[in-house]
Amino acid sequence: MKILTAIGILLGITLLGLSLKVLLFPAHVATKEIQMAYDITDKTLEAENAIYNYEWFKQQKEDIEASRAKLVVAENSIDRFKFDAVNREHWTFEDKTEYSRLNSIAQGLENYLTQQIADYNARAKMANRNIFENGLLPNFIDATTMLLKK
Repeated sequence: MKILTAIGILLGITLLGLSLKVLLFPAHVATKEIQMAYDITDKTLEAENAIYNYEWFKQQKEDIEASRAKLVVAENSIDRFKFDAVNREHWTFEDKTEYSRLNSIAQGLENYLTQQIADYNARAKMANRNIFENGLLPNFIDATTMLLKK
């Protein structure tokens, strides 16, 4: 009889523990979410992290400007080549190869520039990055205006 009572008490305690766990699970999840939000805020506001993020945005903006300048040079090279070799009907194999090479370079630079802009914009949209944006750095770079010929 004592064994049955002990087993009953043990089962009762186990079931009570499981019931409490099920009932308190939503509160546990909410507490974890709140703690995670505080952790993100703390990490975002750390001086080292703030400096890193500002430097990343600044460097990326300069890299985008440099890539844009390279793309303009590549497009000017294509225009100059087409101007110098006016009559396409008489282009040699070497002329066609050079024209293709120049176009490939320009297309590669354009693709790279587009990816740089996408990376910048994606990071700028992250909620914990907004505090790093100031008047010196844009929070969005428009790829369509960046890729237009100047």
